[in-house]
Amino acid sequence: MKILGIDTSTPIGSVALIEDDNIVAEHTLNIVQAHSSRLMPAIDMVLKKWGDITPKDLDGCAVGIGPGSFTGIRIGVATAKSLCYAVDKPIVGISTLEAIGYNLRWTNGLVCPILDARRSEIYGAIFHGGTDWKRLTDDLCLPIDGFLDELDKHTTSNSAVHFVGDGLASYGDAIQERLGERAYFAESIFNVPRGATIAHLGAHRLKQGDSDSYWTIVPNYVREGLY
Repeated sequence: MKILGIDTSTPIGSVALIEDDNIVAEHTLNIVQAHSSRLMPAIDMVLKKWGDITPKDLDGCAVGIGPGSFTGIRIGVATAKSLCYAVDKPIVGISTLEAIGYNLRWTNGLVCPILDARRSEIYGAIFHGGTDWKRLTDDLCLPIDGFLDELDKHTTSNSAVHFVGDGLASYGDAIQERLGERAYFAESIFNVPRGATIAHLGAHRLKQGDSDSYWTIVPNYVREGLY
């Protein structure tokens, strides 16, 4: 199964092609340049790494739907929808937060991906890691204290919590003050949603016969009133 993974929900854009569980090619850039100008060339380059295949040769496409940069998400989702519709391939929307949290997939305990949402808020979600990976909350947008209050509902006084994401740069101190030694912070290399992870999560859904509709898949901005 060949799956293309796309994420432009953060400044670090990433495109990857996987076949089954193997990464064929991945292109990731962290530069000050609009995703709109670099996304299609990146997709073209990644596909050619497999021997000049075309979108018609894909079994599907997975795209990060947010939360994150409003403009970036729109670009990624619109591009994936257009590509899949043109060649009649299934599309799957993947939470940016889940993709980041999945970098710590095998960490025992709770995994909390957080992104800086500006306006003194974070985007965050809570997952259970280890052999029983599962989502415990929806994607949320709220002040860090509110997120930690939500976290309290899923932990005990001695539970270890693993945080990952660019929100640590702004809110790491507040987390450490609240949780103390219970808080563990991932290294910065794990803070980004990789195209390969998006593709892997999308492939898992497609294997279960689960996909989204070209007509109804939309960015998940999380903040109310934004579509």
